[in-house]
Amino acid sequence: MVKIYFTIFLFWSGILFAKDSLWDSPADFNSPAFAEIVQTLSSVKKQEGSFIQKRIVQKIQRVFESSGTFLISGKDGIILNVEKPFASRSEISKEKMIQVFPDGTSVEMNAANNAVFREIAASVQAIFNGNLESLQQKFDIYFVTQKKKWTIGLRPKEKMIQKALASILLEGQKNLEKVEMLDGEGNIL
Repeated sequence: MVKIYFTIFLFWSGILFAKDSLWDSPADFNSPAFAEIVQTLSSVKKQEGSFIQKRIVQKIQRVFESSGTFLISGKDGIILNVEKPFASRSEISKEKMIQVFPDGTSVEMNAANNAVFREIAASVQAIFNGNLESLQQKFDIYFVTQKKKWTIGLRPKEKMIQKALASILLEGQKNLEKVEMLDGEGNIL
């Protein structure tokens, strides 16, 4: 029994310390490992799959979970088709965000009218287009590798953006496997 608890403790300690050490590891843009991952992310013109999104709201200590399918394209942006707990669709491009609700109504947000959204949308596209120069202008970039797993951390440089988006974590092995965004209040999006 003690062995199981110790193993679980080591596992969770590894996860916590790995994230802490990420923020102490500025990316070396000349590193072959970093260059290979940026190349891999930008070489995929379209990525499709299923997702499980867990939104953790710290203030009420609650986890909201949704699932569905996604499409990420450097050209078109991100499309999320949420299937559970109820159907909805979100389309995010550098020009606008459209959200379609279960009853068929929709809301469109134009990036020109919202500086925070415009920056976030442009940054997401920069990630998947491999536009490292744009990312360097807008984010402090961190990078660690451990065995075959890699993690890239992005923290916005602008205070206004930090209020809406504190950080973005990208994790994977050969390909991108996880994206985690943390808002300015500490909630995982």
